[in-house]
Amino acid sequence: MSKEKGVVSANGSRDTLEMDEQEDRGQWGSKWEFILSCVGLSVGLGNVWRFPYLAYENGGAAFVIAYLILQFLIGKPMYFMELVMGQFSGKGPTSVWNMNPSAKGIGISMMLISLVVAIYYNVIMAYTLFYFFSSMQATLPWTECQPEWYSLGCVEQTTKNIPYCSYNMTENELLYTNQSQPCRCFENSTFHQSSYFSQFDFNCTNTTWKGDKPVAVAQLFFEKDVIEKTETLAADKMGPPLWRLALCLLLSWIIVVCCLIKGVKSSGKVVYFTATFPYVILLILLVRGATLDGAIDGVIYFIVPEWSKLLDLKVWVAAAGQMFFSLSVSFGGIIMFGSYNKFKNNVYGDAMLIAVMDVVTSLIAGFVIFTTFGGMAKNIGVEVQDVAKSGYGLAFVAYPEALSQLPVSQLWAVLFFFMLFTLGLDSEFALLETFLTCIQDEFPSTRKYKSYMCVGMGIICFFLALPCVTPAGDYVVTIMDHFGADFSVLFVAACECVAVMWVYGAPRFMRDVEYMLGYPPRPKYYWLFCWVVCAPILISLLFVYRMVQYTPLKISDGVEYPEYAQTIGWILTCFVMCPIPIFFIYKFITAEGPPLERLRTITRPNDSWGPNDGSDKYALSPPQREGKYGIDNPGHM
Repeated sequence: MSKEKGVVSANGSRDTLEMDEQEDRGQWGSKWEFILSCVGLSVGLGNVWRFPYLAYENGGAAFVIAYLILQFLIGKPMYFMELVMGQFSGKGPTSVWNMNPSAKGIGISMMLISLVVAIYYNVIMAYTLFYFFSSMQATLPWTECQPEWYSLGCVEQTTKNIPYCSYNMTENELLYTNQSQPCRCFENSTFHQSSYFSQFDFNCTNTTWKGDKPVAVAQLFFEKDVIEKTETLAADKMGPPLWRLALCLLLSWIIVVCCLIKGVKSSGKVVYFTATFPYVILLILLVRGATLDGAIDGVIYFIVPEWSKLLDLKVWVAAAGQMFFSLSVSFGGIIMFGSYNKFKNNVYGDAMLIAVMDVVTSLIAGFVIFTTFGGMAKNIGVEVQDVAKSGYGLAFVAYPEALSQLPVSQLWAVLFFFMLFTLGLDSEFALLETFLTCIQDEFPSTRKYKSYMCVGMGIICFFLALPCVTPAGDYVVTIMDHFGADFSVLFVAACECVAVMWVYGAPRFMRDVEYMLGYPPRPKYYWLFCWVVCAPILISLLFVYRMVQYTPLKISDGVEYPEYAQTIGWILTCFVMCPIPIFFIYKFITAEGPPLERLRTITRPNDSWGPNDGSDKYALSPPQREGKYGIDNPGHM
C-alpha cells in the first residue's frame, strides 16, 4: 500500500516510486462516462415498475411530495457525501474507511449487499430477455389462453370480477334483495329466465370464464409459462432450473461480463448507449400513451393527491424505501464510481444533476405507465385500478397486456423489453463492479487479473442464481430482496452517516470538500444540517419502525413463508449486516492501551488516509497551503 502513496519530497509533492498499481486501477475516459454511469445506476428497473405503483398506491402526488422531501433531506446529501468520499480518496467502499478504520465493516456490508442484489437482479433481467424473444412472434403469447388455463379462469383481457348472485330459499319463498349491479349466475345456469324467478328481477349474467374469478392470460403466461410458479415453497417442490430461463440468465451474465471485462474502461463506453437509449423509448411510449383515449384517467389516478396520506407514516416509509432503491445510496456503487474520477472533477454539480435526473425519470415512467393503463381501462371497460399491479405484475403482466392492445403490438413489446434490459444492465454493471473493486483495493496485486476475476465472478454468480430460475424461484428472489437488501440497507446507511459525520467529523469532512473543490458546498448550513441531523436520525427511525412493524413474508393471504425459508432469510440478513459490529469489535480488541485510548485509535484516520491528488498540502494547516485548490491547476473539469 505504501507504493501507492509514494515518498514526500522536500518541496511538498509526492514523487511516486511506482505508479503501476494506480494506473491499473483505471479512471473514467471522460466526465460523461462517469455521469452516464451514475445515471444508469440510479435510473433502473425500479423507476419503471416500482415508483409508478407506489405513487398510485400511496396517495398519488402526496407520495411524490414525500419522496421529494426525503430526497432533499436524505437522498441528495448522502449521494453527494458518497461521491466525495470516493473521489477524494480514490478508494472503493472498503478501503475508503481508512478515514475511520473501526467502520470498515460498513464497506464490507456494502460489498456483500451489492453481491446479493447482483445475483437476483440479473434474474429479473433474464425475465426481460425471455419476454424480448417471446415478442418476436406473429401472435404475442400472452394474448391467447392455453387449453389447460381455462379451468383457472383464463380470459384474454383483464375483466372485472362479477360476484355470484346471492340468494336464500325456503320452502315457498325466495329471500333476495334486488341488486343494482349484475351478478354472476351459479354454474352459468338459466334459472333467472324461468317465470318463477323472473318476478324477483334477478340481474344474472353468464360469464365466459370458469373458476371463482377471471385471471388475465398475461398473468397466467407469466406464472405458468415463464416462471412456472409453484403454489408452495416446500423444499421438495423447488424443482430443477427451468432451461429456457436458465439460458436467458446465462446470456444476461455473458453480456454483463463482456461489458465489464476491462472494468470502467469498457463499461464506460457501453453506457453511452445503455444510459441514453431508455430515454428515447420512454419518450416514444409517452407520446404514444398520451394519444390513447382514456389516457387522462390514468394520469388522474397517478397524480391526484390524497393529502391525508401525508399523515400516514407508511407513505413516508414507502417513499424512503424507493429513494434508497432508486438512488442506490449505501450500496457502495456511488463510492466506487466516485473513486474512478479525477481528483479535480466538479462532483458537486454532478451530484445535483444525477439526483434531478432520477426524479425526472421516475415521473416520466409514471406518466408512461398510467397513460397506457388509462387507455387500456377505457378500451375494455374497467377502472384503472383493475389493471394496475405492483412489482413484477406491472412490468411482466399489466404493461405487456396494455401493449397488446396497440397496433403493431410486437414492435412496442420488443422496444419496451429491450428498454427494460438496458435499464437493468447499467445497475448490474455497478453492482458487480462494486464487489470487484473492493477485492482489488484490498489486494492490489489482483488488479492485473481483473479480466479473469470478472469472468470468474460471472460464472459463480450464474450458478448461485440458478435456484432463482426454478419453479420456486420467485419466492427465492423475494427472500433475497427482502432480507438481503431491504431494511439491511437502512441499517448500513444509518451506520455510514454516524461513522462519517459524527465520528470522522462534519467539520473535517467539509474541509475535505473545500480542499478538493476549492470552495465549500453551498449553502453550507443546509449540508451540515442534513448530514449531521436529518440523515442519521431519520434513517435510524425508519429502520426502527421497519423492525417494530415487521410482518413475515406471505405466499398468499394468510399463508406465510415456511419457517425454514424465513430462517434462511434471517441468516442472509446477518450475513450482510454482521460485518459492521464484528469488525468494530475486532479492531477494538486488537488495539493497544486502555479502552478509551483504544476507541480513539480505531476511530482516528490511519496513515493511508489522504487526498488522491499526489500532493502533500492536505497535511498542512489551511493558512499554510499554497493556493486555493487541492492541486496547483485550479481548473474544475
